[in-house]
Amino acid sequence: MMDVAVHGRAQISSWYVLLFEGDYTPQEDDTAANIVARATEITAYVAGTRQALTVDAAVAGATDNADNLAEVTLNANKTVHGFAIVSAAAKGATTGVLLAIQKLATGRAYANGDVIKVPVSLALTNPA
Repeated sequence: MMDVAVHGRAQISSWYVLLFEGDYTPQEDDTAANIVARATEITAYVAGTRQALTVDAAVAGATDNADNLAEVTLNANKTVHGFAIVSAAAKGATTGVLLAIQKLATGRAYANGDVIKVPVSLALTNPA
């Protein structure tokens, strides 16, 4: 964000939800290039690409997708351990930017045909 605001770098206008099935704990050196393999991205779902993240206007440094949850319809039994927000739409893509990653407290099992609705909240905070 600093590069966009201060250095004139191009803004990334589209973000996508990546679900993962590995029991993976996010690391500081995670990137879009390595997260697919490290966390084991789930690609067994009906849509041909990752689901777009559509968020509401930011208020007080925070935004979410409560009005437009990302929905993924599985076409295989899977256990979801977390999700990430990335800038590349293609399933399995290792290009682009990793914005955020979140591991769930416990994995959640889903069956073939289940629809997973993914709530996302993003906030800028001042670390104390």
